[in-house]
Amino acid sequence: MTASIVTAETDEGRHAIEEVMAHSYRTNIEGVPPAWARALVVDGVPVSFMRVDPDDAIALPGGKLRAAFLCDAATREDRRGEGHFRTLMERMFSDLRAARIPAVTTHGSCALYRRFSFHVCTHHCGIFVTADSIEQRLGPACGAGERLLEVDDHPQFVSDLLVVSEVRAWTYAEAKAALLAAAGLARERGKARILFEHPRADHTLHPSLETPFTELARVCGARVTVTSADPEGRRVDHADWYKVLDTYQFLASVLPLRPVQEGALPGVAVAFQTEVGTATIRGTEQGTSVTPAAAPRAWRICWPASAVCQLALGHTSAAALAEIHDTPLPRDPLALLDTLFPRWWRLSRNEEWVFTASGVV
Repeated sequence: MTASIVTAETDEGRHAIEEVMAHSYRTNIEGVPPAWARALVVDGVPVSFMRVDPDDAIALPGGKLRAAFLCDAATREDRRGEGHFRTLMERMFSDLRAARIPAVTTHGSCALYRRFSFHVCTHHCGIFVTADSIEQRLGPACGAGERLLEVDDHPQFVSDLLVVSEVRAWTYAEAKAALLAAAGLARERGKARILFEHPRADHTLHPSLETPFTELARVCGARVTVTSADPEGRRVDHADWYKVLDTYQFLASVLPLRPVQEGALPGVAVAFQTEVGTATIRGTEQGTSVTPAAAPRAWRICWPASAVCQLALGHTSAAALAEIHDTPLPRDPLALLDTLFPRWWRLSRNEEWVFTASGVV
């Protein structure tokens, strides 16, 4: 068997990608550098394709972390189960590491991306309420607050659900107007329930989920549901996936975007040993340093890279991860990690809540 990877930099590569799409699904290969639109050709037959944006970013408190985004990937229907997708994926990981891109993200199927050590690093927050319960507490519906709402009308959403994807209300008066406006819209459109994706589910960071709108919605009988964005066992198995490609590159890129007050760090070193490399973080009164090895006398933590990703992005605390992975942490290493990586809320859409069971994937 002979195998090669061709890219959209050549006519041969573009034709190969087109042929795979003709036997899987079609997408626009533009919008990424031609070198990152690729096809795997086996014995002269194009079998898989992939499209990657190498200039995506992950929001952190101090700025943006560069990451690649896997936009599209597929294997032609008559060649699945032969390992071709894995070959193309692992080559992509290698090339991204060589380009010093520390992480890759994507959105897609649990069954597909879990196999490649991707993990979720987002949460869902949904505020569920009815027009009746809003009006019983706040009075008759009024359209004056519609300017505070953004409503998403995707044709495949659950038919009796009004999905409000953004609420621009930061005072109690604005929150009341927004709730009454949503109640009016729900009645006009014949929706039995309202879902507010609040705070907005767009992957930006939120220091807290509690806002005046959330409080007033609870007063109206709303059910506020917060879940980790893990699709295992759900009707719709899609989620947002994150993967660390190199532990040292990742932590060296993240730490400058996690500003810490000078003098706040305990003088201790923690070495993370993962399947994609080792790195030591050392805290001093002057700040932090990162080295690509396990430093002598550093407290060693053997975690999968997905746990380091969840810690560094604020998804899960160091104490919780230590329990999950059965690695108890003494006070000083735990204090260092808590100071460097405080919790933040990164929210994304829960597709199980909004989509019907068919037509999503």
